[in-house]
Amino acid sequence: MKKIAQISIVLLLVLAVVAASGCTGTKSRKLVEEGYLTIGTEAQFPPFEIRKADDSFYGFDIALGEALAKELGLKPKFVDTDFASIIASLNSGKFDIAMSAMTITEDRKKTINFSDPYFDAGLSMAVPANSPIQTINDLNGKIVGVQLGTTGDLYASELKNIKEIKRYAHAPDAFLDMKNGKVDAVINDDVVSKPIVASDPTSFKIVGGLLTVEQYGIAIPKDNEVLLQKVNAALKKLKQDGTYDQIYNQYIVNWSEE
Repeated sequence: MKKIAQISIVLLLVLAVVAASGCTGTKSRKLVEEGYLTIGTEAQFPPFEIRKADDSFYGFDIALGEALAKELGLKPKFVDTDFASIIASLNSGKFDIAMSAMTITEDRKKTINFSDPYFDAGLSMAVPANSPIQTINDLNGKIVGVQLGTTGDLYASELKNIKEIKRYAHAPDAFLDMKNGKVDAVINDDVVSKPIVASDPTSFKIVGGLLTVEQYGIAIPKDNEVLLQKVNAALKKLKQDGTYDQIYNQYIVNWSEE
C-alpha cells in the first residue's frame, strides 16, 4: 500500500513538472526597447503608412499600431524600412512586429507568424487614363510595374506573354514611371492604388475588378509566441470596442494626407 502511495506521489510530481514546463514553454523575445512596441513599416504606401512633411508617421497601420501599443501598455515607435527586406529585418531583431499592409501568405508563414487578419484587401490594375487596356488579357507585350516583394510582384510574375516586369522599392515610383510613359500598367493593392488614382485622375484609372482577394496580418517573429498572443488579444479588443472602426473610417473611408 505504501509503495502504491509512493508511486502515486512520484507520478503527481512528474505531472506537475510537465505542466509547469508547458506553462513556460511558450516562446518569447525581449522587446527591442524597453517600454516601447517597435514597429517596422514601409512608409510610402498610403493610406496605410506614409511620412508627412514634418517626418511623422501617418496612416491606417500607424494609427492601429499606436492603438495596439497603448492596449499593451507600451509606447509606439516606428522604423521605416524597405518592404523587400522587412521580414529579414524583423527576424534579425530590428523591431518587435511589422505592420505594412502585409498579405498573409503560406510562403511568408514559413519564416514568420501572422496575427489574426486585420484587413480584407485585393489586387487591382491601374493604367494610364487614355490607355485602351481593360483586362489582364490586354497585357500581352506590355510593361508592368509592381512593388518589389509584394503579392502584386508575385501575381505579375505568373502572367504569360508580358514584355517586362519593372520592380520598384515603393509603389508611388511605379505610378510615376507610368505617368512618364515607361510602364503600361501597375498591379498593386487596390486600397492603395485608389487614392493615388483619385489624386491624379487625368493621368490614371483603375480597370476591371479585383484580381485577388487577400487579408493583411501583423508579422511577428516565430520565436515570440507570447507577443503574438498579446497582439491578437489586443486586436480583438480594438475591434470590439469600436476603436478599429474609428481608425478605418478616418484613414480608409475618409483618407486625406492633411
